[in-house]
Amino acid sequence: MTALACARVRVLLEAYVDGDLALSDPAGAQAVRDHLLTCADCRRQHEQAVSLPFRMKALRSPAPPPALIAAVMASIAPLPQTSRRAWGLLIPEALLGAFILWYLSGLEGLSAIASGAWSDLQGLAFWGSGSAPLPSVPVADVLLLGAFIALTAIAAYHLSVLSRLDSTSTPQLRESRRA
Repeated sequence: MTALACARVRVLLEAYVDGDLALSDPAGAQAVRDHLLTCADCRRQHEQAVSLPFRMKALRSPAPPPALIAAVMASIAPLPQTSRRAWGLLIPEALLGAFILWYLSGLEGLSAIASGAWSDLQGLAFWGSGSAPLPSVPVADVLLLGAFIALTAIAAYHLSVLSRLDSTSTPQLRESRRA
């Protein structure tokens, strides 16, 4: 057999290192061996090819079986969002609503608040025109106004949280441990 060119040796080098070339083409294996005795570049490539770390880096890992992929994905899949957790966000609104209802004490309380608010607005209008002093606002009305503002802010926040809830993506992940 004639002397091999470096390009041809590099093509055959993998099969030569694995021993496959000696089985399938003994003359080709001898030609590669002879070339390695005379060529320093190909000899360096041969030394890299026979080194275990180099060969390990060249290996490709096999594809995992579909059952393994499904099992891993199931173990890290998000938990379904429970409706109880979503309804728990509405507890502060319910408490503030109960407080306001307690304060209003039915229709009489509602009409008293409405007439008080109307007289307060009239007093502010007359004060603004300069014909009356600044009206005093009862502490209970300030408390009710604060409760109403808090209820509105909390309800708006909770509605924004509830609108972003998606049953497929939750912040908690299931954790399964097997011994």
